[in-house]
Amino acid sequence: MSACVPAGATESAHTERAHPPHSPPHGRGPRFRVAGADLSAAVAVFLIALPLSLGIALATGAPLQAGLVAAAVGGLVAGRLGGSPLQVSGPAAGLTVVTADLIHQYGWRVTCAVTVLAGLVQLGLSCLRVARGALAVSPAIVHGMLAGIGVTIAVAQAHIVLGGEPQSSVPDNLQALPAQLARLDPAALAVSVLTLAPLLLWPRLPGRAGRVLRRVPAALVAVA
Repeated sequence: MSACVPAGATESAHTERAHPPHSPPHGRGPRFRVAGADLSAAVAVFLIALPLSLGIALATGAPLQAGLVAAAVGGLVAGRLGGSPLQVSGPAAGLTVVTADLIHQYGWRVTCAVTVLAGLVQLGLSCLRVARGALAVSPAIVHGMLAGIGVTIAVAQAHIVLGGEPQSSVPDNLQALPAQLARLDPAALAVSVLTLAPLLLWPRLPGRAGRVLRRVPAALVAVA
């Protein structure tokens, strides 16, 4: 039994298969789309990166305008040129000592020239596809490094939560933790609990009002 297929349907099917299966049809320009999660994450990173960039500029002896420029470059230029979909570009507080030493020894103008040359070197390395060499490194090494950084931050923040001052190393923080528990600050602990509560409860708000409120990132609510 033969089937009758309209001529238009055959042409339409042929047109739909003219392009690869997971690519947009021909003749339509690319659309700029921003997901809700991307927008909320961008706002949260902006509110953290901008004051941090200003603080690093002040700590290193650089002009405050340099902190604004660095925040804009890190957020717009690096984010646009970066090839990773999970990339987060922002100020690195760990480079404060390095930058301050450069400014102290060579001055602000030479430090700017060094920064420009370092950026050119990075662009050159990207053209040579040097980053592919990172594929030879076992993911366990990266996971271990990130876990070590997380443990370092968590142990130091435990002292701040309890109302104390963190030490310079993880062993010192662990050694001083029992004494810190014995003389905790109730006010600091209460503020810490009030900060953690929105982080845990905000994504679980029920009902229609909860769906509307959950559009605001929990981190922003906790900081507020």
